Amino acid sequence: MNEIKVLISDIVESAGYVVEDIKMSETGGTLKVIVDSENGIDSGALVKLSRSILNNETYDTKYAETFRLEVSSPGIDAPLTQVRHFKKNMGREIDLKHSQDGVANPLRGRITAVDNDSVEIELENKKEIKSVKVTMDKIESGMLRLKW
Repeated sequence: MNEIKVLISDIVESAGYVVEDIKMSETGGTLKVIVDSENGIDSGALVKLSRSILNNETYDTKYAETFRLEVSSPGIDAPLTQVRHFKKNMGREIDLKHSQDGVANPLRGRITAVDNDSVEIELENKKEIKSVKVTMDKIESGMLRLKW
């Protein structure tokens, strides 16, 4: 399984994207590849990546008959855990689980700043707006809040 992960990762990264995860289905017949970038990824790019993987000579000869390939984006319900996840979602509302002392947990607010070390969340209540900075090493996960 490691060889196929390296092969797929090389193809995805050479196209300028990031592999979030590569999973084998429980039955073993489907290989699911989750890819993304800081700016997101559209369906056209997913199709191109799928074709690049399927047309790769090594994949074609060693794995194409064994696996059904699925290439997709993380989806809006994927947890935010890395700096690039937060950067991609600047300005969006999230619920942030963390372990930072002296700060309410979870935090509910809007991502207003992100750097390699921390994420700043703007909290709004009836009386005031304030910002809270949580360091990346204290972040457990963030989930986007969807407005319907």
